[in-house]
Amino acid sequence: MNDHAKRFKLTLEFDGRRYSGWQKQDDARTIQGTLLAAAAELFGSQVDVQGSGRTDAGVHGLHFVVHLEARTDLNPQEIRERLNAALPGDISILECKRAGARFHARHNCIGRSYCYQIARRKTALGRDHVWQVLEPLDEERMQEAAAALVGMHDFTSFTDRQVVKKKSPMVMVNQCQVVVTGDLILCRIVGSHFLWKMVRRIVGVLVAVGKGKLAVADVQHFLQEPVELKQYTAPAQGLFFDRAFYDQEELDGFLLADELRPELF
Repeated sequence: MNDHAKRFKLTLEFDGRRYSGWQKQDDARTIQGTLLAAAAELFGSQVDVQGSGRTDAGVHGLHFVVHLEARTDLNPQEIRERLNAALPGDISILECKRAGARFHARHNCIGRSYCYQIARRKTALGRDHVWQVLEPLDEERMQEAAAALVGMHDFTSFTDRQVVKKKSPMVMVNQCQVVVTGDLILCRIVGSHFLWKMVRRIVGVLVAVGKGKLAVADVQHFLQEPVELKQYTAPAQGLFFDRAFYDQEELDGFLLADELRPELF
């Protein structure tokens, strides 16, 4: 794209139920593909949209950051309004700001936060945005296991083997919280980046610990010796990409904040 193009930082929320994740695919509906189609309708064919990360099929977004590059004289508010009018009801642009020419939603991102919602009761209204686990869970054991995951670790056990053949399994996890609020157990994980299915497998392992099927020592072992954990992959509908961080001070402040609340329940 030539020098006349402008770059914008967009913050999205989306319900991932109808989508095969973020990344554009030729044979599936995705968030990126849908946003590109709406942008092309507004700006013409020469547009570029890049996200702050990838999400699995069915995963939702709360404050998912993307950058949009297009040739336009519209101001950010006009872009937000017109794109929202062109997008389906399950994708919404919360904010649009002008960004520098070198801003890249993924490359400049220094941290990402995910939140997972576990319902401890049957829910009719929230069933598409939680994992319903009706067996008793020991929250203290889950919290102890979550603490063992904080730090720089080899997360080979928490992804698929073909992933670690292409990229390093080493991930810095800044925070892994388990908080009880009413009938919900919320898991929040903040890290430098995440491997494919890593967050969902972490949550699945924490739930297994809460049920007494795994011990905290098992979780520590999974970080030291690669094992197969596919059977512990939590369902996608309870997972939300919470936010992306581009400033160290903002990330540090988020890590120190005590508030962790349900988003859609």
